[in-house]
Amino acid sequence: MLNKKMTVHELQSHIKEIDFKPNYKMQVMLKLVEEVGELAVEVRKESLEGLTKSRKDKIKYELYDILHFVNHMANIYDIDLVEAIIEKDAINEIKYHRKEGKL
Repeated sequence: MLNKKMTVHELQSHIKEIDFKPNYKMQVMLKLVEEVGELAVEVRKESLEGLTKSRKDKIKYELYDILHFVNHMANIYDIDLVEAIIEKDAINEIKYHRKEGKL
């Protein structure tokens, strides 16, 4: 059962329990790209028509779909997303000089 205070590890574990298809790497990656495209459509519509409750819900659900497939890809490749977040954040801090306020 999911809860509002779940961790990234808990979400990744949940996705693995409900949707783990390691032999479908390309299909899962294509679904991720498809979901990003669907988010882009909703954001474009919002920029043209304004933000309604319905549009915000659609954006919210597309964001979850993206998270789902990001987690699925991480599971396929046995990547700990928390570890990836920590490592990549440190890399970006150096790359973009965030400590110097240049971002």
